[in-house]
Parts: sequence; C-alpha cells; structure tokens
Amino acid sequence: MKKQILWTIMFAGCSFTGFSQVLLEDKQGDQIANNAPVYTQTAGADRGINTVLIKLNTGDQSLGFDYIVSSKSFDPSNYRIHEFSVKAKPTDGAAAVLNNGQFSPGLKFNYSLTQVSLFADQSAFTDWGGVTIAYVIDKYSLYKKDLAFAGQVYSQSFKGLSIALNYNALIKSRWIFNAHFGYARTSNYGALNTVNIQDISSITDPETMVIRQTVKSKTAKEGVYKEGDSYPLMIALTKATTTDAPGSASVAKLRLGYTVYLKSIMSAGKPETNAGLLFFLTKQNKSGIRAPVFGLDVQAQDPFDVHRVNNGLQNRLAIGFTTVFTL
Repeated sequence: MKKQILWTIMFAGCSFTGFSQVLLEDKQGDQIANNAPVYTQTAGADRGINTVLIKLNTGDQSLGFDYIVSSKSFDPSNYRIHEFSVKAKPTDGAAAVLNNGQFSPGLKFNYSLTQVSLFADQSAFTDWGGVTIAYVIDKYSLYKKDLAFAGQVYSQSFKGLSIALNYNALIKSRWIFNAHFGYARTSNYGALNTVNIQDISSITDPETMVIRQTVKSKTAKEGVYKEGDSYPLMIALTKATTTDAPGSASVAKLRLGYTVYLKSIMSAGKPETNAGLLFFLTKQNKSGIRAPVFGLDVQAQDPFDVHRVNNGLQNRLAIGFTTVFTL
C-alpha cells in the first residue's frame, strides 16, 4: 500500500443543533463541505457570527486564513454568510524549500456567499447553499531536456478562476449532506514527474591538483505541461456525533463519526476521481461543544482504474491523519 501521511491541523470548534462537524479538506486541500452555518450556530442563534479561522494543511502544505461573518439582521431561519479566505503554499513543496532554499509561493483567494435556509422546512431539516468564487496564482518550475542548455529549466506562471454552486442539508439532526459542482481553470502540473536537477561546477587547484566541486540543486517537473477547463464535482455524507447534556456521565466520552466523499474532475480527457472515507473522534469541551480531536482518512485515487494504471487498488490508496484544535 502506498502510504501518504497527511496531517491537517485546523483551528476551529463547531456544533450544529447539538451535533458537531469536522471542517473537511481533502488531500489536495480542496474543501469537501461548506460548513459556515455550523460556526454560525455555535456563535449563538441570536448573534450570528464574526470570526477568523486559521488552517494548516500539510496535505497540500498550505497555511490559510478564513474570515466568516453573517448578515447584520440575523434571523436563525433566514440569513446570509460571507466567507473570505486566502491560502498560501510553496508550489514546489516544503522539501524544495528545506533542501534547496527554493520557494515559489502559490496563492488562492476565495469568496463564498451562503444562504440559510433554501427550501427546507426548519421543523424537518435545515439546508443551506450558495456560490463560491476562487482565484489561484502559481509559479511553476519546469524542465525540458530537449531545449538549449540555458533554457532547460524555466518558470511557468498560472492563473486560474473557478466558480461553484453548493447545496448542503442537515437531516434528522444527525446526517449532513454536501454537494457542489462548478467550473475551474486548471493545469496538469501536479500530475507531472518530479525531477531533482543538479548543476555541478568544478575548480582545480594548480598546485595540489585538488578538484573542488560546488553543487546547486533545484526541484522541477518534467513532461508536457497543459492548461485547460475542468468541471469538479464533490459529494459527501457525514454522520455527526451527538452532544451530551452538561453534567452527564457521557460528557467525557469520545464519540465516533465518519464522512464518505466522492470527488470527480471532468475535463477533455478521462475524469480524475478520488473516493474517501474519514473516521473522526470527537470530545466535548467545557463550552458544550463536541469538537473533533483526531481523524483517520483513507482516500482511493482513481478507484475504478479509469486511467488503466493496472497497479492494483492498494497502490492507489493514501492514508491521512487529521488533528483539530479549538481556537
């Protein structure tokens, strides 16, 4: 089994009508669910929300900041939420920064507008939905060996706009359904092969004939770089965990919940599909909020082998761990 260790540290505590929900991102750093109404309910039904979240995801090695604010005239059954976020990460990965001092920053700006509720009868279930707009700026390092020596390693800028609609529902106070579909301008940079390039310079001492070498290393991607239009689809279902009454013997217990998700990116080529199952444990704090403390994520890349890799499903599995802290 190919094991990819993924730690996602997210500073957030949340509950929703007596239940809690993990702030979810997949291995690529994409948000699985729109959970803004969860934080709103935590803040208090009479006040709405005005808060900042800090997210550290080492799956895509990013640091993010989210600002979430609800409409000034707050009605728990009919309100809007604005979410502004920015995420930064080293495009070539943390290893390139630590080993080579090579830092190419990538930025993602995001805005989401969410309406609560949409179609639901509040006595039966709660739903919410909205639109998300994102803009990505990246600078890639590419290597092409059949070019002239001086131009074999070169930089490629990428700017991509995405827009998506999402729908979410809390059903029977226990199940949370999430779905979103949209458009995104993407590149195949992540799918290219990583190469470590070394430039070696030598100098010889004429007296001792000792040869001294200096080595400069650089990480780049090799292959045919392409950009194109894609249409991502994400569906998730979460079994949340109950919040226990203050003072009861069950308050100190850890409770188990899970999320099943499917992500597919459709484009001119064959679709790229990932399926995942995330188990998480929650613990109730002194504020009465049952927040996740640990999660285990198992993600299958191309579970149906559409790309005909023929290397066995066990070799396309990625195992991730999630830790969540309350801010």
